[in-house]
Amino acid sequence: MKQNYTSSSGTRWISTTVVAALLLFGPVARAQEGSQGNTTIFGGAQMTFFGNHNFVTGGGGAQPGVILTERASGNFGVLNFSGDNLTSTGASDAGYVDGYVRKYGTGTFVFPVGDNGFLGQFAASADGTMGAYFHADPNTAITSNLFTGSDYTALPNGGPFATSSVGANVDVVSTVEYWDIDGANATPLTLTWDAGSAIASLTGSQLNKLTIVGWNGTEWVAIPSRVDTISVLGGSSDLTTGSITTVAPLAPDTYTAYTFASLLVPMPVTLVKFTAVAENGTVLLGWSTTEETNSDRFEILRSTDGKKWAHIGTVASSGESKVLVNYRYVDRNPVAGVNLYRLKMIDRATDGDNAAFAYSGIRDVRVDGGLTIGLYPNPVSDKLLISNSDEVRELNLSTVSGTRIIHQLRPPKDGIDVTRLTPGIYMLSLTLFDGTISTHKIVVSR
Repeated sequence: MKQNYTSSSGTRWISTTVVAALLLFGPVARAQEGSQGNTTIFGGAQMTFFGNHNFVTGGGGAQPGVILTERASGNFGVLNFSGDNLTSTGASDAGYVDGYVRKYGTGTFVFPVGDNGFLGQFAASADGTMGAYFHADPNTAITSNLFTGSDYTALPNGGPFATSSVGANVDVVSTVEYWDIDGANATPLTLTWDAGSAIASLTGSQLNKLTIVGWNGTEWVAIPSRVDTISVLGGSSDLTTGSITTVAPLAPDTYTAYTFASLLVPMPVTLVKFTAVAENGTVLLGWSTTEETNSDRFEILRSTDGKKWAHIGTVASSGESKVLVNYRYVDRNPVAGVNLYRLKMIDRATDGDNAAFAYSGIRDVRVDGGLTIGLYPNPVSDKLLISNSDEVRELNLSTVSGTRIIHQLRPPKDGIDVTRLTPGIYMLSLTLFDGTISTHKIVVSR
């Protein structure tokens, strides 16, 4: 949810962001706006814990049980947890935050959020992440307004979220619950479930079909994720209780809402990386998996228009694996111009059935069909020379992890000085005046 936070007006409650005032309450709890049986944070106000909190015992300015925060769009209350490696304990259907929680600081934090008597926790590690749980059907996106006794309008902004609108390989989307999770900093996201989530019904009792999905504005799309062997809440994950985590970090703001879904076909592999790089007239494809179950092979597909795909090669998979496995394939005959690549990840067929498969995301690479750009010497210890350097408009030299080291609009005619670089592998991206971009692997040695 992308909202503007504004203070309430015309009420007898004064909204505050509680900074210096909170320090008056000691090391744990801070500002409480009011109380309606349990602790209540009204619209536009915030309350902050600077330490751990237990929902059974309360304390530090907060009563045991539910902490209620107003959810009105653009003017809601927030409970902050500020500090590194904080925890919230004792959360249950009788003790949680009914509304929005934000975390400041490092370390994975389990957000003790719930809605109308139902606990629905999630976990994230990035500083500034905020979220709320909605025990409601995404198709209506309406939950009770406990302040007025009526219902809120559809929340968050952008709702409702039709579960019939789904992306590739998504079968059924949960109609039990969803989360609004916000934040600009990338983080792994973990959703938890209990018996009320009806995961067995959702997946046909096939836990390997479970995935996290995000609403992208028009449809629910599958986010690569895997069930945690040990739940973030403790104990083994099964069809009744457990947790599932995204394979790679993402900025929570990427999607408007998150929930569970069942895949049409379980992913035979957990793909965590897929790259395509032009190199000396060829294209080097690389990908990595962290888990493979009954996987048979990868088929490499290439297209020039994204509609017609040609099979250009096959790489055998490990089959069964729970560790990081790296793969590579070289396309020695790419077409001039833009080349699109994707992987078809194919399962082993059993009992004569057709093999299940899933597609990776698409990667694009531009390959120059005319002018040849040469780099020498490579490996290099002093200066790296570029042939036809007059045709190069811009260069970027980066580490393999993507950290840019050198950026120049025109390469020097006497070569790129690498004497100050640490020996190792670097990536050089060259942009020509005709718009062609090529990427080259450079080895710096001494």
